[in-house]
Amino acid sequence: MIIDALRMIRFGMANPLFRIFLRIGTLRSTKGYSLLELALANYAGESSPSSIIEYTYSLIIKLLFDRAAEAFGVNRVAVQDFLRPFVIRRGIANILIGIAINGVTKPQIINAPFLVVWNLTNMCNLRCKHCYQSAGKPSPDELTLNEKLQVVNQLADAGVVVIALSGGEPIMHPHFLPVVKEARRRGIYVAVATNGTLITKDMAKKMKEAGVCYVEVSLDSIKPEVHDNFRGVKGAWERAIQGIKNCVEQGIFTAVATTVTKLNMRDVPDLIRLAKKLGARRFIHFNFIPTGRGKEVIELDLSPLEREELLKLLYKESEEVQIEVMSTAPQYARVVLQTSIGKSISPTHFYIGEESSWRIQTLADFIGGCGSGRLYCAIQPNGDVTPCVFIPQLILGNLRKRSFMDIWHNNKVLKKFQCREHMEGFCNKCKYKYVCGGCRARSISYFNRILAPDVGCIYNQQIWGMVTKGIRAKLTKRW
Repeated sequence: MIIDALRMIRFGMANPLFRIFLRIGTLRSTKGYSLLELALANYAGESSPSSIIEYTYSLIIKLLFDRAAEAFGVNRVAVQDFLRPFVIRRGIANILIGIAINGVTKPQIINAPFLVVWNLTNMCNLRCKHCYQSAGKPSPDELTLNEKLQVVNQLADAGVVVIALSGGEPIMHPHFLPVVKEARRRGIYVAVATNGTLITKDMAKKMKEAGVCYVEVSLDSIKPEVHDNFRGVKGAWERAIQGIKNCVEQGIFTAVATTVTKLNMRDVPDLIRLAKKLGARRFIHFNFIPTGRGKEVIELDLSPLEREELLKLLYKESEEVQIEVMSTAPQYARVVLQTSIGKSISPTHFYIGEESSWRIQTLADFIGGCGSGRLYCAIQPNGDVTPCVFIPQLILGNLRKRSFMDIWHNNKVLKKFQCREHMEGFCNKCKYKYVCGGCRARSISYFNRILAPDVGCIYNQQIWGMVTKGIRAKLTKRW
């Protein structure tokens, strides 16, 4: 259904009048939502027009969607059902407005990021060896609660679909629940990335009542001693396991997240099965990025061969277990496409299967692998906006000084993230560059260049070999 919807979105995009019409849809009503969001809600039968302007705009959207559904042989009722969840409507509106502004691009540039990962605080109760944030003590210039609530409303007005609260450890901050409640009040899907150690039964209940939609708990190993050693606190494993159980008990969509390194690569199949046993609905592999404290354990990074083996294993496991298996490594999309002989694809953070190859490619054109600076961005505790949580050094602007949409739309650096034509090395000529695109955070970490090749890819084995021989300085000049 989602791919049919995406095909419908492109229907008529060559018509400049339609694109002007979509731009009008960005106007906000007195209800706080854009005309386009309200029109989609009306089409889905979730609301009724409350003004002449809303009625007229909704009527035209209805005619356009009905015509597109008829042209592509899609059942109108199925489209309405697809559009019923608010987050779907907001996401579709985001894509439509992005196409109206930017035209059809490959990969697609949208109006506002689908996802914003917000490091709510730097404070943390653990001392993880691979922490990208080097978390521990709170930042002295952290946003106040009032400033945080203003940021939530800016993101809602922009059309952001998901806020993922991270850190540090977001749950230990007193602003955590107020921010969750405000985001949910504004219709934003709220996810939480946590070490899980503070999720008691009472906290899990409060999270559920506040409106938390998704919880992602980090787990490094099936062995408590390995996890605790990596996290720097004894007993962290047991408390994380209990935190997962408490979230599942409350009916919150729960995921287990593992940053895979040489230390725990062989644990992955057992971790997936443990996640399923605990009642989690997703296992997600996080690509190791040598930034923050991760720089100090760079030797634990997987080689291209090891990463390829891992990604193939993840796809195999996804076919065998009854939970979602995903990866933040953009190469996973290419591995799934190759292994399934074009029947499935898993763009970063997504999985779509059992579709014909050309329809899969339609989705890939929109999602397009690494979404850093294109599908998502990050906010630091002090309001700095960065393209990715793993690129904290590249500050696009600060929310105390500029609005979120001003930063998102008016930054030359982001153009490099949004275009695949200027990537360097094999990444530039790779036929999967629109499906994958490599990890820009890894390129910056290894070479201090956004467009440099991703040394984690099997097609860049030679470069990886040069890096491990200690001649990174020469590579930096070359790339």
